[in-house]
Amino acid sequence: MDASDPEFLLTRPEDMRAALFELTHPDSHILVRDAADREMAVLVLGADKQTRQFFWRPRDYAGADFEQSDSMGLLSGTTFHFHATAYGGVQIRFRVERPEVIHFDDGSAALMSPFPEHLARIQRRKMFRASLITNANRCQASWQPDPAEKPISFSVRDLSVDGVGLRVELAVQALPERGSVLEDVRLDFGDLGKLSAHLEVRNVYPISGQPMVQTDSPDEPAPTHVSLTGEPPMSHLGAVFLNLDARQENWLQQVVWRLEKTQGRGEPPRCARVACLLPPRGGPAFGRPGGGAAVLA
Repeated sequence: MDASDPEFLLTRPEDMRAALFELTHPDSHILVRDAADREMAVLVLGADKQTRQFFWRPRDYAGADFEQSDSMGLLSGTTFHFHATAYGGVQIRFRVERPEVIHFDDGSAALMSPFPEHLARIQRRKMFRASLITNANRCQASWQPDPAEKPISFSVRDLSVDGVGLRVELAVQALPERGSVLEDVRLDFGDLGKLSAHLEVRNVYPISGQPMVQTDSPDEPAPTHVSLTGEPPMSHLGAVFLNLDARQENWLQQVVWRLEKTQGRGEPPRCARVACLLPPRGGPAFGRPGGGAAVLA
């Protein structure tokens, strides 16, 4: 994986701050390499969204003030390359110019650098999923079983690079069975972008407004309808993507990350408000067969 690939690059200050904040986890492993190819282990202490600066220092800091003792050349070097593995295995790469020294009220010191011009965040955890329970109807999906039929509309319940969980106001009997392939399903994440993909159904089950257990025997009585308020039927369909290419997968990883990030802050998914992540160049686009894949329950 090439960290310079635009698929992985973050340039928005709020996105870079979120990635830098990931590195404050105590289980993060961060190496900094200078122009002479010398390496040192460091800690990221925090990031300031107002000044767009972040704070860091060597892991074996031991109370150094840097200005009096700069044995590592941190104040004389020109460029420093960060190679980090964040908690959970996410790879983060960026570079900064010579840092400044900042002193805290407790007498300790740290190094201060502006946010980089861009930052590469490479995530390969396929089963990492974003839950859209808070406001799932902002991210939509549609599928047309037949050109002569009206498309079926779904809301996206959850999403990963491997699959998607969908909700629809139809009874289970009206939906494709497990193992069925839904061709050219159109997933719309608002300003985050769109994707056309083939999905393989892995599970379908009732949520409300219909019998929870179906019977195939004519001798058995029909199950009691569970709805006491007359709400329409609601079902869940979990599916995996089929044949996502590398570009689509990388793009989808960024979508999942952004959706999960807004959920982590207690905000509704910004499907209709976040700038597009990737202008697809032969990648995800409506009308392009052979989308990608994942199972979400």
